[in-house]
Amino acid sequence: MSSRLERIQNKNAGKQGLIYLVVAVVIVIVTIGWGLKAVAGLAGLLINNDPEEVVDHTLRPTPPIISDIPEATNSASINITGFAQPGIDVALFLNGAEMGQKLTTDSGTFEFSGVPITEGENSVYAYAVTSKDLMSEKSKEYVVKMDATKPTLTLDSPKDGDIFRGQSQRIANFSGGVNEAGSKVYIGERMVILTTEGKFGLPYQLVEGDQEIKIRAIDRAGNEGESVIKLRWEP
Repeated sequence: MSSRLERIQNKNAGKQGLIYLVVAVVIVIVTIGWGLKAVAGLAGLLINNDPEEVVDHTLRPTPPIISDIPEATNSASINITGFAQPGIDVALFLNGAEMGQKLTTDSGTFEFSGVPITEGENSVYAYAVTSKDLMSEKSKEYVVKMDATKPTLTLDSPKDGDIFRGQSQRIANFSGGVNEAGSKVYIGERMVILTTEGKFGLPYQLVEGDQEIKIRAIDRAGNEGESVIKLRWEP
């Protein structure tokens, strides 16, 4: 038969065990409760925050860069290439009207082939567009001149059929002009320098006898105008 002291000790031990059990249950419940909330919050973030959607709606794409475009051409169509972010659409505009869209390659390049242009000046620019229709700032604007007209050459001297005699006249001084600024002028195989007014002058050494000398003018669009004169030098 247990003593009174043993009964008291057993009673106290039972109370302590019950307290420990209650504390453990509370800890488990709190842990489970907080854990479920954390999991639920994390799941909500994963469901509601699509990475692509966040990028599309918060960051505008950078403007495309047009890298290859002629300043002038005599062709009715041109090719336009450039760079933008990989996997994004590039919208090309010509004289204010959209000409179409191209998807950039994995390396970020794009190309528009056979873009039709009209006589005179044509403005060209582009935008980058995401799948959510988020548009970049406008790219640099370029002006392409379509010119199919040959430049006109004017030769003031010498005159066709001129005859030069003696060593003092072996050098013929060519002078004249061209009607299009920015053109290149060649006398024979020698390129001459034009003034701002489109005038030129060049001393040209003649060979003995009859000779034909070609004068060419090539404008920025690649159109070429030419004339040929016949001269004679007698020693």
